[in-house]
Amino acid sequence: MKKILSTLVALMCLAVMPAASQTVTTTPATVTRSATGIVITFHADGGNKGLMGVASTTPVYAHTGVITGLSKSVTDWKYAPTWGDNDAKYRLTYVKANTWSLTIPDVRTYYGITDPTETVEKLMFVFRTADGSREGKTATGGDIAVEIFPDNFPSSKTAAYPGGSPVMGPKKNADGSVTFCLGAPGKSNVLLVGSWNDYAVTPSQVMDYQDVDGIRYFHTTVASLADGKDHMYYYIVDGSTQVGDPYGRLILDPWNDGFIPSDVFPDMPAYPSDKIANVPVAVYNSSREDYDWNVTSFKGVKQSDLIIYELLLRDFTGTEGQAKGDGTVAKAMEKLDYLKELGVNAIELLPITEFSGNNSWGYNPNFYFAPNKAYGTPEAYKAFIDGAHERGMAVILDMVFNQSDSQHPWYNMYRQTAPERFFNGSAPHSYNVFNDWNQDYKLVFRQWCDALDYWLTEYKVDGFRFDLVKGLGDSDSYGIAYDAATNTYATPNETATNEYNATRVARMKALRDHIILTRPDVYFINEDLAGAQEETEMAEDGEINWANVNNASCKYAMGVVKEAPLDRFYAPLDGNRPWGSTVSYSESHDEERVAYMAANDKNSLVSGNTNSKINTRCLRLGSLAAQMLLSPGAHMIWQFEELAVKESTKNAGGNNTSPKIVPWSYLNNKNYKGLHDTYADLCHIRSEYAYMFDKDASCRLDLNSVTARYISLVSGTSELYLVVNPAVTGTADVMPVHPVTGAAVDLSGYELLAASYNTTPTVSDKGVNLPGGTFAVYGKELKSGISDITTTPAATPQFDVTDGIVTPLGDYGSFTIHTLTGTSQPVDTPLVPGLYIITIDGKSMKLKI
Repeated sequence: MKKILSTLVALMCLAVMPAASQTVTTTPATVTRSATGIVITFHADGGNKGLMGVASTTPVYAHTGVITGLSKSVTDWKYAPTWGDNDAKYRLTYVKANTWSLTIPDVRTYYGITDPTETVEKLMFVFRTADGSREGKTATGGDIAVEIFPDNFPSSKTAAYPGGSPVMGPKKNADGSVTFCLGAPGKSNVLLVGSWNDYAVTPSQVMDYQDVDGIRYFHTTVASLADGKDHMYYYIVDGSTQVGDPYGRLILDPWNDGFIPSDVFPDMPAYPSDKIANVPVAVYNSSREDYDWNVTSFKGVKQSDLIIYELLLRDFTGTEGQAKGDGTVAKAMEKLDYLKELGVNAIELLPITEFSGNNSWGYNPNFYFAPNKAYGTPEAYKAFIDGAHERGMAVILDMVFNQSDSQHPWYNMYRQTAPERFFNGSAPHSYNVFNDWNQDYKLVFRQWCDALDYWLTEYKVDGFRFDLVKGLGDSDSYGIAYDAATNTYATPNETATNEYNATRVARMKALRDHIILTRPDVYFINEDLAGAQEETEMAEDGEINWANVNNASCKYAMGVVKEAPLDRFYAPLDGNRPWGSTVSYSESHDEERVAYMAANDKNSLVSGNTNSKINTRCLRLGSLAAQMLLSPGAHMIWQFEELAVKESTKNAGGNNTSPKIVPWSYLNNKNYKGLHDTYADLCHIRSEYAYMFDKDASCRLDLNSVTARYISLVSGTSELYLVVNPAVTGTADVMPVHPVTGAAVDLSGYELLAASYNTTPTVSDKGVNLPGGTFAVYGKELKSGISDITTTPAATPQFDVTDGIVTPLGDYGSFTIHTLTGTSQPVDTPLVPGLYIITIDGKSMKLKI
């Protein structure tokens, strides 16, 4: 996602209370009940930053109290002064910019606690100016807590991780126990707190640590956690920082979970608000991730044959005709047959890892191992992936490794200037919005590898699209001045960001080298949008790159043909990139809708909303799709592109990420339905005759002409031709050129495979006569690409098809139905439209429903 501007930031903040980096630290790091000389250091540039930048001469005070054994909840403060009490003992001392300190000589004396049986559990703070007009709190707007431990409470000590190298997150052992592990370099003490003992702070859950290659891993093993039960937990780091588990498989948060309907996530574990406040909580359940897969080993098409459907779960389904953003993964599963009928072979989901809030595109991730609950349960996600596989479609996840929002545990555990640079204080590259990961830090890279392995194995996804790869270079590779004192970079510029960067090439290669050990045929897609040299080097490693052809596509749809060269749909004509090395597209979530531009732009020759104008636009959009989809190589369709949806995705600030109208009713309009059917015809040509789009096939195309465009493909004796009249009005005779001989090809006698909706092309020795903005596809001696399958109808019909149900005629011994990718279909239920292999008594035939 190259550009995310103010609208995205505002939207992602809806119903969100994001956390921030460490707000307070203490000396000693672990504060016990009888500790003396306790120093509370307040970092005004953390939390809600309400006191950030306050001058050294401005008095800052602590409104402070305690949580004791007599408190009724974690918000029931005891021994707090009246708000606005500016007594000298509450005044902080200025240390340096955005850093203030408060000394508490003795807890019981300072707060006036006289009952010796009353135990102190937490110190609570809100920092403020003298008049209370400005407050320093957690970034969630909550109270700041410092844990108080019993005297003689043990500290973390060194001990080997049980069973070998540390494995972060929860890990079930053979004996039924569970080992929890947190990577926390530079930290001294970590405590695990869990629901299994009512969130008690106990010595038995002080975590040991092991240092491996300069990284400290804290770990502890808990025995006898009941199987099939939700166990909530979090960590207390060095006594003053409470965080969730960065490797948690399910995350609860107190700010947004209450807005998720129960039918979206039935029986969601309740956030323990009576015990904890203002910290995301992880859930461990030994069986929550159990799923009985119908497809255990899916094999998709070649990477260069991908026809991807880019899908945002939030807006793909939901309330018809409205923009409520209430789509879910379960509702999307109901549309899998629609996608199969459309003919795509892969679904690319916009980010689904746990992000801030419930209403987002997902490019503000916090936890990379947990699916976002706003769309559904882990089981629902798996059912969706399984259902896609059953229908011959791969599932690709969009991963955001350049940035994280502010609830990520490592962001909260470390100051911006800490030696452990998980994050840069500011990004050295352009296009960044949230907290910029320091890609150089080894634990960051391990997180990426572990997350990719997890989604490949636990959720059986088939590949990944990596967002903003331009932000994945080494921090010092952009040539931007760095201030070590603040861990910030000077203002980045697009020139430095966009120029060739060898460290990006190396990092993506390292990621792919790792995950192909888990799945050798993994799809690996970069949104790099860089120069040909960089993307060519990535392609040589087996990666493919996004190719944005939106501007020319919009111009073509608008009828401004002179400004609409579309050769870039074909990788070798896109800066001489390697064959099959791009995923080209006419629109994506990041680009304006082509149909919107055609309908509304002042320069459009086909604008307006009369039936005639809509028909003209849909014909042009169909011929645009033909030029894209029939160019050899992988391509992508952004959701509802096939329906000419024209709701703008832009505003004055850039991307308009607000929920969009659910437009399934477009299918009731004959023009939009005709465009949909055009997409389906083109996708099925790609799947049925896949061999015609291989690298070994001869290809010649001209998608730049203002009068006649074509794609010519020849493989052996098989020939396939696309012809297009790019003009807005008037007919034209279009004759393609043979890719081998260079001679014009008379298509008389060739089979018409597809044509623009409601268009009847005619063929003569002058070429194919086409109305303006339309196309036709012709073929000769084409084979299905599947061996031993009859492609010519039998002289005697061997089966009947009624209402989608296939019934063999006469006596037979065996009868099966499979998709073109080999997935078995039930023989007694209606088939959705598509191509199938019918096998009766061992003889196979191709059938199009």
